[in-house]
Amino acid sequence: MCVKAHAGKMEKLRFGVIGIGGMAEHLAKLLQQFEDAVVVAAADTNPERKGAADALNAVFYTDYEQMLQKEALDAVVIGTPCGLHLEPTLAAAQSGKHILLEKPMEISVERCDRMNRAAQEAGVKLMVGQVLRLFPLFQKSLDIIASGEIGKSKAIAVTRAGYATVFHSGWRVKRELAGGMLLETNVHELDYMRTVMGEPRQVYARMFNLLGKMEYEDVAYLIIDFQDGGIGDLEASLSAAVGEYRVHIICEGGAIAHGGFGGNLRWARFGEKETVVSVEEAQQEYGDPYVRELRSFVDWVLHDKPPLFTGWDGRQAVAMCEAAYLSQERGMPVVVG
Repeated sequence: MCVKAHAGKMEKLRFGVIGIGGMAEHLAKLLQQFEDAVVVAAADTNPERKGAADALNAVFYTDYEQMLQKEALDAVVIGTPCGLHLEPTLAAAQSGKHILLEKPMEISVERCDRMNRAAQEAGVKLMVGQVLRLFPLFQKSLDIIASGEIGKSKAIAVTRAGYATVFHSGWRVKRELAGGMLLETNVHELDYMRTVMGEPRQVYARMFNLLGKMEYEDVAYLIIDFQDGGIGDLEASLSAAVGEYRVHIICEGGAIAHGGFGGNLRWARFGEKETVVSVEEAQQEYGDPYVRELRSFVDWVLHDKPPLFTGWDGRQAVAMCEAAYLSQERGMPVVVG
């Protein structure tokens, strides 16, 4: 790495950004607040994105391979469209750069496996930003379960339904770039469900395209069997005129319910009064989820602290999506591979 210690002071971890728009731009701006990290370069095929690089005082490239060759980088943030994660990840690994990759990891398990293998062979760290589990109410639910106060989780139901016009234009319309609604959006919920319940065993899915605005499903229902015997239910839609976000977790000794990004979280043991935690209280306790994601990655690279999520987490979330798509095609449950 380029990072070196001088007189007891650690230099900053030097980042490049591949695809300087959307979430990658947001993460790059947050990195500028870190004392031990700095964004020094950014690459995007759209020359109009140079302004985003200029705002970061970063050198701009239209070819990420040139950036990897010319800049003294320690790590990269990759925020290209979902179906364009493979090649920059392989190039970054081969050039010895640690990798923070926006979700989903890719649009197929085969590609994810290639990416994990490339990082392992190159000896670099690969994190996939499955950040939903760090949002305040989601994190609070995980902490309650981890405490053992309501026993082991046995069932989970998640509803994420709304009407999102951002999917009606641009690269998100294309299946080859977005992968599908499950991959572009609900890979977050599936990762959270796996974090609550453990490794998945099989998925049964039914889905369809209601509005015809993109090349893939905008309504999907999944039933997931987990290896420990638990079950999960995901209701997802990008075409719901009346939106809702809801999580309900059934445990051996109690239950948790929360509203996702807003409202509150309620939990209780059987026969006891509910405890209520507002999203504001949880936000104060846990802070910004994206800052926590970045902090974990930087500390993993600089100090080898265990990361909050890894390339395996990214791969497994994609595997759940892939099983769901195969289930839709075959009309039967499909084992998660």
